Amino acid sequence: MNRALLIIALLCGVCLTASAQGYSYYENSQFDFFQRQMYRPGIKSLHSSLRSYSLDELRQVFDTDSALYDGISVPDNKKMNIFRRFLHGNLLEWSDDDKAVAINPFCDFQMGKDGNLNTYTNSRGFMVDGHLGKNFWFYMDFSEVQARYPDYYKEYIKDRQTVPGLANTKWTDSGDSDYEVANGYVAFRAFRWLDFCIGKGKTFIGDGYRSMMLSDVAPAYPMLRMNATFWNVKYMFMISQLRTHENQHVSNNAYNVKYAVTHYLDWNLCGRLSLGLFENVTMAKRNAAGEYRAFDWEYLNPFIILQPGEYNAGSPDKLLVGLNTKLILSKGLTLYGQFVLNEFRVKELFSNSGWWANKYAYQIGMRTTNLFRIRNLDVLAEYNHARPFIYTQYTALCPYTHHDQPLAHPLGANFKEGVGIANYRHKRLMLRGQINIAKYGADTDSTFYGHDIRRPSDDRTTDYGHTTGQGVRTDLLYADGSVSFLINPRCMMNIAIGGRYRRLKDDAHTEESKHFYVALRWSLKNLYYDF
Repeated sequence: MNRALLIIALLCGVCLTASAQGYSYYENSQFDFFQRQMYRPGIKSLHSSLRSYSLDELRQVFDTDSALYDGISVPDNKKMNIFRRFLHGNLLEWSDDDKAVAINPFCDFQMGKDGNLNTYTNSRGFMVDGHLGKNFWFYMDFSEVQARYPDYYKEYIKDRQTVPGLANTKWTDSGDSDYEVANGYVAFRAFRWLDFCIGKGKTFIGDGYRSMMLSDVAPAYPMLRMNATFWNVKYMFMISQLRTHENQHVSNNAYNVKYAVTHYLDWNLCGRLSLGLFENVTMAKRNAAGEYRAFDWEYLNPFIILQPGEYNAGSPDKLLVGLNTKLILSKGLTLYGQFVLNEFRVKELFSNSGWWANKYAYQIGMRTTNLFRIRNLDVLAEYNHARPFIYTQYTALCPYTHHDQPLAHPLGANFKEGVGIANYRHKRLMLRGQINIAKYGADTDSTFYGHDIRRPSDDRTTDYGHTTGQGVRTDLLYADGSVSFLINPRCMMNIAIGGRYRRLKDDAHTEESKHFYVALRWSLKNLYYDF
């Protein structure tokens, strides 16, 4: 398996996220203008719950450039000069009939204030994307970052040793973060209905702001991904290499490795209703005693149901299964939901005994477009619920994490959360408002209540009587508002001013953050501050 991953790295030359000609690299939920086109009734060929999106699939249904430049006048390509490229297109671009390469800056410059703390982000980088012929695509981005974050964010980084969603960090003499981020991939289409990606990046499964299956909260990871699209079905098979910080291997100062195999099948039953079937198995490379484990080759079969394979192999690995569904009620209203199962026993569930291994999570949500007939006013409302101990494993080597960050919801487990988001766009002007209200049961050093999914489930003190929110009651309120002016839609360059308010309260203390900022940024990826 190590040789296979080495080959992946050599093929990439860098590391995966998404492509210009093969896959959309617009992953930021505020600035992804393709996403709002996915929820129109009567379309069977689009699969909204699997991101990043295939641009070939999108272009069969709508004009992606029209969605990108909605309300913005774009000059003819022949009249493009360097100033017009800065406002409308790729900064550098070479193309002919069957080849294209584009290079753009990939930066984030922010200054802010949180109480008496001056914050900043100084991120400089570049991105390259293009295609060679009709069936081979590539993408890469690189950035070097120095940053000073609000105190709660900095404490999270110190606890996890990783900047949320980005990379491991070093610390400067002044206590600021200093790190680099590199992502990239190569992709090719083997047949009209089959394509492959090899590289380093993220995959998001779901129709909501959060995902209880697989989200983009954690840093990017090496992966090999296959997508098959036929009839009204899209099927993804992905092998990924993950890392855990628990029991770090001291001899070479490297993090412990684990592998994940993910299957996801999305079926558009009609133009309004879709069902998605999800399963994931995660296995550690070493056991609790530090002994090496060989990779279970049975997992490499892309057309096997993982549960029997795991059971027949006598495997101790972690298995998740789930269902994703979406119902388009009208042109502007969509309902969606998820249910994820880790372990379950019907007898214990209906006995109302609070058995610890009734581990499940679910999501219920609604999204609207053009609310109140106001063009480009989109609103999302969502409720997320996770039972204690879900996403954990009986050892700390194989939880559902990557670099100690959850692969699903950033709050881990043992929580209830409500999310409301409103986005409005008028030409280059963008407005966003968001509010999160959450309650979770925090753990103590002596008692594991099922919140921190890095801890082994064997640390629990009892098998029965568990309820969602048990433990140290913690209330989280998060509010975020911003105004952005879109300079260049092609690379999502924008000037923004905004503020974030966060209050975390438990029985012992109250923690507040009031963060105001101004920024010149390239908003291509989701970054989360709401935890």
